[in-house]
Amino acid sequence: MNVAISINGEGRGHISRAKALAEGLQARHRIVFFAPRHFEAELRREFPSAEYVGIPYLGFAQRGFSLDYGKTVARNATVVLSAIATQASLARELARREIEAVISDFEPFVPRAAKATGIPVLQLNHPGIVLRAGVSNPAHLLSRAVALYMMGMSDKTVICSFFGGDVGPILRRELREAPVTRGDHVVVYVKERYREILKPALEAMGADRFRLFPDASANYARSLASAAALVAPAGHQSISEAIALGKPAFVIPVKGQYEQELNARMLRESGCGDWSYFDDVAERLPAFMEALPRHERALAGMRSGSHGGFWRCSDETDEALGIVERFLTEANRRLDWRRVRASIPLQVALGSMPA
Repeated sequence: MNVAISINGEGRGHISRAKALAEGLQARHRIVFFAPRHFEAELRREFPSAEYVGIPYLGFAQRGFSLDYGKTVARNATVVLSAIATQASLARELARREIEAVISDFEPFVPRAAKATGIPVLQLNHPGIVLRAGVSNPAHLLSRAVALYMMGMSDKTVICSFFGGDVGPILRRELREAPVTRGDHVVVYVKERYREILKPALEAMGADRFRLFPDASANYARSLASAAALVAPAGHQSISEAIALGKPAFVIPVKGQYEQELNARMLRESGCGDWSYFDDVAERLPAFMEALPRHERALAGMRSGSHGGFWRCSDETDEALGIVERFLTEANRRLDWRRVRASIPLQVALGSMPA
């Protein structure tokens, strides 16, 4: 089957999940990635038999360690204003490549192009979890509005989450195959500009104990699989990879980015880790390190399934692949999924563009 996988370009979680799915699907299906340009080299290197199409993406802008709403709107304005033309062009691309189904990870343009030509769409992502949380503040309302736009035009939606998800952590092959042990080191995955802020806290606890990533000279998967814990931003994929490998996590959300703040709060509630904003790292990180045995015990209980179905703290990649394969099988016979759905402007754009 000819399958398109479309990927949001903000953060590493979307591409990590997409790669994990592609690894399991590529033996039975022809894969075409629709992804932002900064992922092109990585996808071409790791999936040489797959095809690649570049797409625009919507992203966040920060001011210091907080989400900058004004700059975020300005950054994305051009992308949004050109969305109709983008979707019409992508619809032509889908037809030219004879795509039969689309799997989207929080990417809005390819699904709309697909529905304009009657192609079934599966939306499989984590950020949609905000739609399942009770409304708590204006930032949450905004995140819900964004999620509704990003996930529009899907025939089936699956939420991947270690809390309240339809499926739990999805791991790429290098993490699944890495030998899991319990060492003394802690993996720290942060952008270069944040390292100076963390440095005093790490040095106070013994800098030699911490392994900093990204690091082109070291293997992240093996380091995490043999670590005592992870310190990272509060993106879901980093958290879920750590806890699926049995590693407690300490995470640092961006202020005002509701999904990250929700992930951090739920991590603390699970007992499998803790969090703080950058302002409080020097105080909270040492407390997390002292509490590692308690977090390890909580995580062992969660992974055993003794706390019910809300918490999903084990590797569920095979379950996710099963869901995708069932969707692809069903897509062949569901006439309602092949119904053309498009706005009038998109229909006009499709009619005006050369075939």
